[in-house]
Amino acid sequence: MISAWKIMKGACLLLLGLMAIGSSRSNAADISTSKFAKFAADSSTEGGTTTKSVEKVSPFMPETTTSNQASQVTQAAYTSDSNCGTSDIDCYVGAPGNFWFRGEYIRWWTKGPHLPPLVSTVNDLNDPTGSLETVYGDRSVENGSHEGYRVNLGMWLNCCHTWGIEGDYFDISQNNDNYDSGNTNGYDSNGNVFPIVRPFFDYETQQVSLDAVGYPANYYGRVTVQTSDYFQSAGVWLRHQLHAKEWSTNNKDICWTDDCARTLRVDAIAGYRYSRLIDHVNIHDEEININSADTNFLTNYTFGDNYTGSNQFHGADIGLDTVFTRGCWSLDILTKVGLGNNRQTVTLDGLAIVDSSTRGGTIQTFAGKQIYTRDNFSAIPELTATVGYQVTDHFKLSAGYDMLYWSNVVRAADHIAVEPRSGLPFGTASIPAVLPPPPFVFNESFYWAQGVKVGGEFRF
Repeated sequence: MISAWKIMKGACLLLLGLMAIGSSRSNAADISTSKFAKFAADSSTEGGTTTKSVEKVSPFMPETTTSNQASQVTQAAYTSDSNCGTSDIDCYVGAPGNFWFRGEYIRWWTKGPHLPPLVSTVNDLNDPTGSLETVYGDRSVENGSHEGYRVNLGMWLNCCHTWGIEGDYFDISQNNDNYDSGNTNGYDSNGNVFPIVRPFFDYETQQVSLDAVGYPANYYGRVTVQTSDYFQSAGVWLRHQLHAKEWSTNNKDICWTDDCARTLRVDAIAGYRYSRLIDHVNIHDEEININSADTNFLTNYTFGDNYTGSNQFHGADIGLDTVFTRGCWSLDILTKVGLGNNRQTVTLDGLAIVDSSTRGGTIQTFAGKQIYTRDNFSAIPELTATVGYQVTDHFKLSAGYDMLYWSNVVRAADHIAVEPRSGLPFGTASIPAVLPPPPFVFNESFYWAQGVKVGGEFRF
């Protein structure tokens, strides 16, 4: 399968090639236009009629003349290509420049998966499994804000700016949600020390059992939990103008810097989208038996359970982009949806080490790793609203709002089995060989994010 890096690299090379072609066409057209405009300005009709003058009043609009008879000539001079047509709607171009680059800082808030209880304390030693209280887990994780960035670049493919090619990449950083008990012999609650344990469903006994991490007079140890998620996406698409209009409310010549000037443009976009979502839940504990009366005195125990959910989307990206401007202000509303295949991968990795070598024993290691993969249809709708202010002819500041939803994804936390219904729960790495492995079921959920962004756009 082609990697995301190779896809982005190919898209960038394509853009550079098109930019080079567009630049050469633009230079040639400018030379032809200048000669043609000069000819139109210097020409006069026979019989002593007045000379037609040419004046360009806006980077958005055709050049105006003092005579309606010259409108076709000056319009052709402005569009710089006889194939562009002669109506202002056909040749509406928006802000000046054939190429653009946009950079944005984004801050999104996401909804994360729900963790089962992973670290607990026991309030009643006479009834350990019936008096558990959760220290970490039994809640949603990876919620809250994520920082990231988005870059976008593109170019127009014709002089009228009705066809263009565009690409983007955005990256949302990890949001870690961690727990660390520290080295301890129990959980301290208001001066009272209670055992700190890890509950799990023992696949061999088919019952809830406990792994003691810090237990007064019995075990001294440490448990850590790390969760993280990471999201990135890239795409490339063609842009085509469906509708355009520009007008003024004071019946004067339109100038895009005047408050009276307004424009409306609707473009269709269609192309390719790649998205990747990966998250982890890693649980690790180490403890030593400190009970001198126990036959396992000074035995070291190490347990690790790693859960990973990975999603890779490849599909078509289609949508509409509507831009309304008034003077230097603009409102850009982009609605689109990605439709395609999501490659789902769930990795369950368990490790158990029992080291009794300090008292003349052996080191026993139990490891089990399972990887499950399948393809499934997925949809990624997205809504973006951006307000911009044109600072100069070529530079615009912007701020806006993003909302994104991704259906049919797998998350690591959804595959931590507290019952033997799915996945590799803690404690199953040492399943006797005579027992079959626990059944596995893909537990699908969704990824949802919304947030704000600020940035700027440069056109040249």
